[in-house]
Amino acid sequence: MAKVTLSKTEKKKQNIAIAVLVLLCAPILYLYISFFGLAFFNADGAFTLSNFDFLYKPMKLKQTTIQPIGKSFVNTVYFTIIVTLSEVVISCLAGYALSRLQFRGRKAIQYSLLILRMFPNLLLLIAVLYVLIALHIVNTMVGVILVAIAFRIPGSTFIIKNFFDGIPRDIENSTLVDGCSRLSGFFQVIIYLVKPGIASISIFSFLSAWSNYILFNTLIFNSKTPVIATYLHSLSRSEQMIADYGVFAAMAIVYMLPVFVFFVISQKQLMEGNIGGGKGV
Repeated sequence: MAKVTLSKTEKKKQNIAIAVLVLLCAPILYLYISFFGLAFFNADGAFTLSNFDFLYKPMKLKQTTIQPIGKSFVNTVYFTIIVTLSEVVISCLAGYALSRLQFRGRKAIQYSLLILRMFPNLLLLIAVLYVLIALHIVNTMVGVILVAIAFRIPGSTFIIKNFFDGIPRDIENSTLVDGCSRLSGFFQVIIYLVKPGIASISIFSFLSAWSNYILFNTLIFNSKTPVIATYLHSLSRSEQMIADYGVFAAMAIVYMLPVFVFFVISQKQLMEGNIGGGKGV
């Protein structure tokens, strides 16, 4: 590959752009350095892991004993996995049907998806609460999971539908000619061509479920089903600052680590986007 030679003017513009980028990123970098410094170093500047004691044993801070984060972490992982998998499966099937199948009410469903995305979820919480009470699943993890999935499906379905629309119909027709049914062709060929879309809705769903606080705070009336968001909130009430900043920084690292790992794993699929036409692709 030939090396690109830049003129003096282009090099000057490039250096200016790099300098501006460094200046803009410096404050953010400083915040992250300070953030990790609070978690791994004490007030004397010595390296310590005592701020992470909440992972495996109770911590006594001021007059309050903090229970280990294990139960909250397990509940958060359980909630996030179920919501993410359910949303991806339902959205893929619904998006494929809206993209490829012709049936009565198809346009109405598409418009309904857009309309549902116009309303903030907070406006629906009171109505949702009454529905859960009528179904006798209020104040339960099952109720919160169903609501979380229902809130996310319209947007995810609309996103993945656009990816299905971008697949040439010749590819799908070739699978039918080769003897596949529509269902087998979907799972054996089509689904692999929309991996960027699946990665996109998976990341959005994972982030939304992992950091969900509103639903648990509204639909759960006790602390029997704690998650990490409510666990952190219980330590940072405005009227009572229980934990110090070092402990909060350590908790934040634990909180963001699964998100970072999930993003790294799905990044490759997220960046793949080109779909070629023709049989055998």
